[in-house]
Amino acid sequence: MNSISMFHKESAEKVEPEAAVAIIRSLEPTEAILLVRRASNTRDPWSGHFAFPGGRWEKRDKSIYETCIREVCEETGITLSAESLEYVLVPSYAGRNVKAPVLVQPYLFAFSTRPEVIVEPAEIDSYLWIDTDLFRDTNRHIVTEPLPGRVRPAFPLGDYYVWGFTYHLLCSVLQVESVL
Repeated sequence: MNSISMFHKESAEKVEPEAAVAIIRSLEPTEAILLVRRASNTRDPWSGHFAFPGGRWEKRDKSIYETCIREVCEETGITLSAESLEYVLVPSYAGRNVKAPVLVQPYLFAFSTRPEVIVEPAEIDSYLWIDTDLFRDTNRHIVTEPLPGRVRPAFPLGDYYVWGFTYHLLCSVLQVESVL
């Protein structure tokens, strides 16, 4: 599978995604999407956040799609296949509030039942299946200030919340209007 290319608005410079994530949707017992809680790491600006499994491209990867497959397997033990791929979404930037945002290629995979998840503790603290009906209920969404002076929409989950790139991607995939 070829990676999707984009162009910067400022120039005609071709930009390739640097990372890939898998939005893993399960239909049974209820429709849900897999989120992982990133492990604490002082070098990771997204340390402790809820996210989709995935990661950065490495030289050994022949494509950004292969990056997605490799990273998901390393982090969750889930083996993705072309048969479970539903959509290739438009790449978008994650980390707009860090020094160097990362262009991420999202893929949507679907399974009839929830695949077994075996987390890699060096990268992932925990995981959960977020019920899509709960996320679609905008009365459950909040407005938060994750960084001083930066108000953002979010979805509470336990002692934290989904916000930023993951929140906006969930809204897009589930066709939910953001609370901001």
